[in-house]
Amino acid sequence: MDVADPALYEAHTFHPLFKELRTKDPVHYCAESQFGPYWAITRYEDIVAVDMNHRVFSSAAGGISIFDIDVDDNSSFINMDPPNHKTHRAAVTPVFSSDNLAQMEAEVRERATRILDRVPLNTPFDWVTTVANELPLQMLSTLFGIPEEDRYHMLYWTNVQVALISGQDPGLNRDEHPSFSAYFTALMQRRAAEGDRRPDLVSHLVHGQEAVQERMFLNHLRLLMVGANDTTRTSIAGGLEAVIQQGCYEQLRQNPQLLPTAVNEMIRFVTPVVHQRRTALRDFELDGKQIRKGDKVVMFYVSGNRDESVFSNPDQLVLDRTEPRILSFGSGIHHCIGFRLARMQLQHVWEGMLERFSGFELVEKAVRLRSNFVQGFNAMPVVARA
Repeated sequence: MDVADPALYEAHTFHPLFKELRTKDPVHYCAESQFGPYWAITRYEDIVAVDMNHRVFSSAAGGISIFDIDVDDNSSFINMDPPNHKTHRAAVTPVFSSDNLAQMEAEVRERATRILDRVPLNTPFDWVTTVANELPLQMLSTLFGIPEEDRYHMLYWTNVQVALISGQDPGLNRDEHPSFSAYFTALMQRRAAEGDRRPDLVSHLVHGQEAVQERMFLNHLRLLMVGANDTTRTSIAGGLEAVIQQGCYEQLRQNPQLLPTAVNEMIRFVTPVVHQRRTALRDFELDGKQIRKGDKVVMFYVSGNRDESVFSNPDQLVLDRTEPRILSFGSGIHHCIGFRLARMQLQHVWEGMLERFSGFELVEKAVRLRSNFVQGFNAMPVVARA
């Protein structure tokens, strides 16, 4: 059974397949796929066991995508094992500290307010382009220290990067946007010439304690761009879709105190990052299956977040769910560095939605991204009611 086929995610038909694997063959060997042979890890506990064991399951040996990339050309801290991982991740950690995020919260709230104020009432519009894309892009301009008017370059570059790591043709017009490398190399040079460190990611990488070579500087930025952009916009879009389909909006309006757990539950239910891959550094037995040195081992977070042995009624959106930590942000040393910022953005978007709108309706079925790496949305036509 090949659960890495991107067509499954575009059609959103993968959940029954994972349920079957969790029941019958949770550590499943797929001998043939367009990405080569791989192990599909589908249960919560096994995913955590692989994610936490970087001594056996390496990010550096083959990268984190099932699609084989040139790790040397794409080396960022998510494609590193200790000790290199800790050194490079530390260069940007201060940007996502609790103190720094607390200073950003007013800006997140203000931007969410402005975006939602532009939402038309009682007429169809695309939730993805109007809201879900906008807040992460605007916050990316702050995080990267670039002009806000350049934010749509970030959307384009993110789409290209996700397509590439999914083994897909980006199919986008490259003439409409500058080169990612040229844009950020020039910005890196300007930050270096300034001398003083600004509170943005580019400045932290340029002026950090460890010198970062240009190629690795660009790779770190690509990683942070995708992580801060695609996962958050997917959660904003998919969260609303789930709330509409399961009829939970009025429950949230009547009980806004549920938002912190509800936001976490939406991120579990949607699971923006479909999988991460590791490569076995030595032979290893997992649940009675013999994994060989060099094998691709793929943790399917979308399956682990629906594991019936961990989450009661996993296919239901339970707004007050307090069960174990969700897998959407990963585990261990590669746990998502920006998870607090993602939750903050969703919290303020939903606070603003509940204050302004009595409900939402889906006008048409959502159009999903053809990707086995990110569960993205291309469009989601809705109507907002006053």
